[in-house]
Amino acid sequence: MSRFHNRNFELLEPYDAKVSCTVLRGESIRKDADLLDKKYYDALKSVNNLVKDARKVQQTILMVGDITDTYVTSFQKMMRDDNFTVEELGAIAFGYTKLLEESNDVLTELKNVVNITTLSMTDKERMDVVERCYSKMKRYRNLVSYYTNKNISVSYLRAKKKNDLDRIMGLYGNMNERYW
Repeated sequence: MSRFHNRNFELLEPYDAKVSCTVLRGESIRKDADLLDKKYYDALKSVNNLVKDARKVQQTILMVGDITDTYVTSFQKMMRDDNFTVEELGAIAFGYTKLLEESNDVLTELKNVVNITTLSMTDKERMDVVERCYSKMKRYRNLVSYYTNKNISVSYLRAKKKNDLDRIMGLYGNMNERYW
């Protein structure tokens, strides 16, 4: 008691405090208000999910840019690399083209679902398609990265046999500069 008394606090006498408790009395007079609250929070949750999906749409589109940048940058370097034959460069270009076509198909699917004219879909169905497109695009971006790394590693191994590693490291980047 002395520590409270020193701070000029007055203690309540027992039973001076009003104690409250919840009493259930049948139907709530707030029934309509409770339904409105539920609708509000359901709508808020829906908006939150749509915002998350909007971010995924944005990230999916950005991944297409990543895929394109990797293809353009890497293939330009591979064309200057004498460790690849013309036939191999054609095959590499064909592989990149296929991966870009698949990525474009995913982008088309995403565009169709985001477009307002497809009114027959529910929000959940749209969110599922957005999630699927995001996952596919992520997989394609990883495939392009893997494909690039494998092609560069072929050149690296060929350069190692020829004792020409410095030129290849200069072309594709040293350990600190390597983007692949």
